[in-house]
This record gives sequence, structure tokens and C-alpha cells, in this order.
Amino acid sequence: MLFTSFTALLALAGLSSAATTKRATVSTTLFAYGAGTNGAPVFYSDGLAYIGQTGFASPNGTQTNITFAIDRTSTTTPWPITANSTSVTFNSTLDLYIVPTNGTFTQVGFAANSSVPTGGVTTGFGWYGKSVAYAASDSDYQLRFWATNTTTTGIYALYWNDNTATSDTPEGAFPVAIKSTPPPTV
Repeated sequence: MLFTSFTALLALAGLSSAATTKRATVSTTLFAYGAGTNGAPVFYSDGLAYIGQTGFASPNGTQTNITFAIDRTSTTTPWPITANSTSVTFNSTLDLYIVPTNGTFTQVGFAANSSVPTGGVTTGFGWYGKSVAYAASDSDYQLRFWATNTTTTGIYALYWNDNTATSDTPEGAFPVAIKSTPPPTV
């Protein structure tokens, strides 16, 4: 009886550790929540990040819905993207980037590491609760994603706002939370 109980205890311990082990890297779509966005997905258009359900009415270049490869255990690993379309492929690995330079309001984008704009970073992304954040340091997680209108109704440009004076932000810009949680289906 002792042997059976010990075996059962080992089996339970194994189940417990297996249940708490999570994959470090997951593939996910990111969604924006804020005034007017209502959980619309983040998508790629010519190297920049946008928010919307359908994309631009008449695209001038490449646009596609995307999936992010996110390492949930590290803020030092870039978040590369993959096109969710068989007709779109990227010539190199494109990583999410922001420009966290004090005083800037810059559109979020995707680039190969060698072509990230001056001041831009492809690492430091993590989670603050259920929202994507930028870890400026171990104790400074920033939630500074904003959206601005485009010329297409329902499509917004995704920005990183490191501008300390909110009066300098573009007219009509508003903060958004970026999450991996899709909107509820109706």
C-alpha cells in the first residue's frame, strides 16, 4: 500500500509540474482597445503598424494581417512577425519596434534589426497584466501606445508616445491598450 501511495504521489507531482509549465514562445495576434478600436487587430502595411478590421481601401503597397512570435518569459527577445497570407512573404525577419526617445511621438513599425530607425528598439516588450508594455527597466514598464486617424475610416496608425507634453500629441490621437485577447464575438 505504501508503494501505491508513493507512486500516486509521484504521479500527482508530475501532473502538477506539467500543468504549470508553459511554452515560452507563443504565436498570437495583437488587438487594440481604446476609443473606436474595439479590439481591432494590429496589421502590417509597408513596414508600419496599423489597427483595423479590413485594411486600407486602396493599398499603395504591401499590407497583411500578422501573427507575432512572443517570448512570454523574456523582455530581451525581439517579437518577429509572420504574414497571415499566402500571397505575402517578407524577405527577412521583421521585428516589432518602437522609438522610446524622450519627447517623440513615432509610429510603431516592423524592421530587420539592421534597419531599425535611430533610437528604435526591438526588445524590451513584455506584459503588464494583460497589456503589452515596454520595459524601460526592471521596474519601469510603460504603456504608451496611441492611435491616430488615417484617411481610411476605421483604420488607425499605431504610435508610441514618449512625448512628455500631451498637448503636443496630434489632434484626434488617443491612448490604446494592446492585448493578445481577441474581442468577444457577437
